[in-house]
Amino acid sequence: IALIILAVTVILFIWEPVPIIVTAIGASIAFAYTGLIDVSDIFAGYNSTTIVLLAGMMVIGSSLFHAGITDLIGEKMVRVTGKSERNIILATLVVSCILSSVCSNIGVMTAMAPLVTAMCIAAGVGPSQVKPPRFCAGVFRHKAALLALLFGAQFGGFVTLVGVGSNATANSVMSDLGITPFGFFSITPFGIGVCILGTLYFTFIGCRMIPDTGYVPEFAKTEKKTLDKKKAAISVVTLLCVLVVIAASPANMPMHVAAVIGALVIVGTKCMSVQEAIKAIDWNCMLLVGSLTAISTGFKNSGAGDAVAELILKILGNDPSPFMVTTVIFFSAAILTQFMSNIPSIMLFLPIGISIAEQIGVSPYPVAMTITLAGAASYATPFAAPQNMMT
Repeated sequence: IALIILAVTVILFIWEPVPIIVTAIGASIAFAYTGLIDVSDIFAGYNSTTIVLLAGMMVIGSSLFHAGITDLIGEKMVRVTGKSERNIILATLVVSCILSSVCSNIGVMTAMAPLVTAMCIAAGVGPSQVKPPRFCAGVFRHKAALLALLFGAQFGGFVTLVGVGSNATANSVMSDLGITPFGFFSITPFGIGVCILGTLYFTFIGCRMIPDTGYVPEFAKTEKKTLDKKKAAISVVTLLCVLVVIAASPANMPMHVAAVIGALVIVGTKCMSVQEAIKAIDWNCMLLVGSLTAISTGFKNSGAGDAVAELILKILGNDPSPFMVTTVIFFSAAILTQFMSNIPSIMLFLPIGISIAEQIGVSPYPVAMTITLAGAASYATPFAAPQNMMT
């Protein structure tokens, strides 16, 4: 049942006979009335810290446009990259890779989205089939730049143990299983390889496959305004402070709280009115993130992951080779993580992989590393990871 609902959802996402938000909410309702999630959980995803984080950062991002500072920021960035779409994508990938190696990839996504948007508007990158809104300096393939930001943030998450939450989860599971966890830089050689190959692929091949929709985020939809130095200073300082808090990740100041405080500063100092702040929030995005959370939960609850694990054991047989073990487990975890979040995928596969490694007398570490990388390789669907939903 879960696979049927998921297949229909993916098909509707691709062809869009109805708005995507209708499909997403409809799928979460279908999961509820087939017993895969509770009816009370249909809209539980809207009560999440991710939603709060998004709303706060959208207001802060929009304040840059209202203060008139985005044109200046975009122009300075474009002086470095030029107006080449490829250069802008490459710069976005490299910077987001570096930042997400030490910061949360969700934090990098939300913080850099306004700056990438400003850079695109200033450059007027690429041809578009859609007439540009009057607030744009030119037409650009903003979707390619935002996806470059997303993938760069995900690639960089593999560079250190703190780059993405699933890395820490893998360490925790290994410790629970009685195996010495990875060190802080154990994943670095693999992560650098992922960053280099992923960046080259997206820059020269992947970005060519992205259709141009002419989409512009809600937070950027404001009339072009003259620079107000006071408002610009407040907006930039607020954004930088929120970035520092997100990077430091203090226990008593979660990312979403920092984002809301930043938004309160923006509205409280009259950089934006309350009405402008509310308008800056992309409610379509909020509804989509909430409903996709229900879809991911329903798939997890269906037991599809356990069925995949049982199938792996049958495929491998009694005396599999180490190469066969890592190959089958990698593809199984990588495919499964496209339909349920990273952490459940890793928690499901690590005990299985380590158990098989011990049975055939090989080191569990290569298998554990394979599962850690594969379980977080959530690039192919919007509900594979929170940052995908946000994008």
